[in-house]
Amino acid sequence: MKRIEPSNTYGFASGLQRTCGIRVAWPRARRRFAVAIAVAGVLATGVAAAAWQVHDRDTYRQVQELRERIGGNSSNTVVGELQKVNTRLRVDHTPTGATVAMVAEPEGTAKLDPTSPSAAPLSIGRMCPSGVLSALGERQRILCRELVQTELAQYTFSMRMFERAAEHHARLEAIEQRRRALGIEDYADLQSNSNELLALTALMDNDRDRYQTYMRAYEARVAHIRQTQIALTRNVFKGRGGVDVPTSL
Repeated sequence: MKRIEPSNTYGFASGLQRTCGIRVAWPRARRRFAVAIAVAGVLATGVAAAAWQVHDRDTYRQVQELRERIGGNSSNTVVGELQKVNTRLRVDHTPTGATVAMVAEPEGTAKLDPTSPSAAPLSIGRMCPSGVLSALGERQRILCRELVQTELAQYTFSMRMFERAAEHHARLEAIEQRRRALGIEDYADLQSNSNELLALTALMDNDRDRYQTYMRAYEARVAHIRQTQIALTRNVFKGRGGVDVPTSL
């Protein structure tokens, strides 16, 4: 019976013979090949181990440097820089005393009624009655009514702004009360509180500008109405000019 050898038993030896013309006995070649593989494995293992050692040293050095920068006491560390920022942001915050009170509101007969300028008010019909049935009389009555209405509006607006000032003072007192509860480390809260105070100041400035502007407009309207009344009366007595009321200012 013919013995069949595995196809790869002498594959390496026969290939070496065909390629290089070298005939190698397989048992001996196998031993030498095994030794060569073992030596190569040892050498490769040594090179890889050396490479890992170098890599580990670099990694260790970088980790140590990072740890020193984060947690060290030097001024070049992250902690040192944060401490510098903490020092720069520190505010010499000294809580103030109580908010200054507003000027006391007048009392007694000096106290004003927000709804009426007089304790004995008259209706606009009695203040500006129909006089002589003439063109001049009718014009004067219209001007009288406009004058009374303007003066009442000016008074009402002034009293409303007086109440508005009291509201602003209450907001100021609340802002200062919250500020007194803050410490030197409360940077964000201190800044927010300052922003509230600045916003309130801007609102008060705006209210003051609106009040002054409207008061000047009221005063100009009152002056114009009175001058118109005088002009109509003068025109009648001098017999020239007109007695018509201007349609606009």
